[in-house]
Amino acid sequence: MQNFRNHIENFSTELLLEIFDYLSINDCFNAFYNLNKKINSALYISGYSIDLTVISRQKFYEFYQNIIFPNYSQQIRKIKISNDLTIGLLDKFFNEYYLHDFIQLRSLTLIKPSYIILGSIALLIPHLKQLEHISIDSNSYPDSFFEKITTKSSTIKSCYLPGLQIQDNFTFESKITYLTVTVEDITILWNLLARFSQLKYLNVFLRSTVDANEECLPELNVISCNNLQIFKLHILEQSSIEFNEIEYLFQRILFPDLISFSYDCVTNSLDHFNVTRWNDVLSKYLSTIKKFVLLVQIPYKLPVYINIKEALIDMQKNLHTPIPFSLSIDYEYYMIHTDIYPKKNFNLSLKPPNLNLYSNNYDPINCDIIEKYSKVNSLVLDCNSILPCTILSKNIKYLQIQGYNDNLNLSKSLKYCSNQLLSLKICGLPNDLPHMSNLRQLTIQQIMFDLKMVSKLEFICPRLELLTIEIDCIKQFGNILDQLRYKSNLTELKFIRAFSRDPIQTWSSWLNERKQIIPSDNNIAYEAKNSYLFIWF
Repeated sequence: MQNFRNHIENFSTELLLEIFDYLSINDCFNAFYNLNKKINSALYISGYSIDLTVISRQKFYEFYQNIIFPNYSQQIRKIKISNDLTIGLLDKFFNEYYLHDFIQLRSLTLIKPSYIILGSIALLIPHLKQLEHISIDSNSYPDSFFEKITTKSSTIKSCYLPGLQIQDNFTFESKITYLTVTVEDITILWNLLARFSQLKYLNVFLRSTVDANEECLPELNVISCNNLQIFKLHILEQSSIEFNEIEYLFQRILFPDLISFSYDCVTNSLDHFNVTRWNDVLSKYLSTIKKFVLLVQIPYKLPVYINIKEALIDMQKNLHTPIPFSLSIDYEYYMIHTDIYPKKNFNLSLKPPNLNLYSNNYDPINCDIIEKYSKVNSLVLDCNSILPCTILSKNIKYLQIQGYNDNLNLSKSLKYCSNQLLSLKICGLPNDLPHMSNLRQLTIQQIMFDLKMVSKLEFICPRLELLTIEIDCIKQFGNILDQLRYKSNLTELKFIRAFSRDPIQTWSSWLNERKQIIPSDNNIAYEAKNSYLFIWF
């Protein structure tokens, strides 16, 4: 260790900064903090990325509040912070720190911020002179938030705001180049593209139809989006948008330099997969694209299977652009898509009426062609749709298995993905669950959690961070909590979500009793919501 330290001390400051770029802020300070003045100086001028979404409460107070924020706020370039698992942390952060003190901040990600926090962010935007990217996960925004975010900063280039809904036309303009947002209809989308002329990337969700037939679609002038290179268009299921609106959109908007176009539609109509109409759109309006991704989802009960197959064959044979297409079925939707299934998640939670009819290569657990579902890393399964010979792909990281099946051999079914799994939702805690060394989140459903399960968790998922359970008697939960926190080997556990239907006691009353027994414990935070108790420690 002494020899290694001597070598490190001889490194130039530039080389030390290069090393720090490859390490998390925790690793940087754990390994190098206070080794010598030169290394401390390098730490002081290095740039850091901070993710506070899955941090322990103790780590936040001891490391970030006491060391990082008071001394290194000017070196932080990226912050990701949440009000979800880390109870109240986002509000606490904005109450105690001034964001404009983070003078090198380039990227800001907020998950489930309050309405008040969003209002504060909108006012702070002009003062964040280095900010280039902002990402917000919220479904409620203050008035004029979109305008302030996109116009009051000269540095912001990228906005990820999927829950922000633009419902009316606007007159302001913006120079941002990357945008994800939801718009009401094609007229609002046209207005957005007309006003945001510098866009290079647009990922947009369409909420509704313009409520007009083909003869009386609204009059729109032709505009040209000269900078747009990547366009992703999502048609939401409740929109009832007909394909003639999409055709009209392309007639009114020119894309001279578009390279990639993705079309994701949930619809009741096969018109969205009509080869003649797509040939017309592709040849007239999208002739420059090099990449075309198509996903059309049609509710399972609407057309008969033969109509879907005929449409697929027609597209494969007659589309002018030689693109392979495939059919997938998740027993809620028929999904016709370009060759590789484009989404990361696949839902097989509904048991099909005739499993044998559709079990040939139409979903990730029955497909012999590995490449077709190579992007899928999240599965929701009905246990009765898993055959005894089923072995899940090693790509699966997020898994939910619904129901019980005594004939299911989980040790066999999960043998390829057990070491890759990060999240698992399952009924009970079956004896044949394999060791899952990297599992971070576990939800145990339809069985009451008790102390006997703790030792089982220590073997199955020793690196568990979030545990969601159901409790029969709230009065007994204190013993379970103490066992999990202080007496188990689950050293990385930080979050517990407990659900209870206890008719005798509520979580609020339990918390009041707990506070009388343990009046002050800064290393744990509670939040009671109806039948749930959320804990962060």
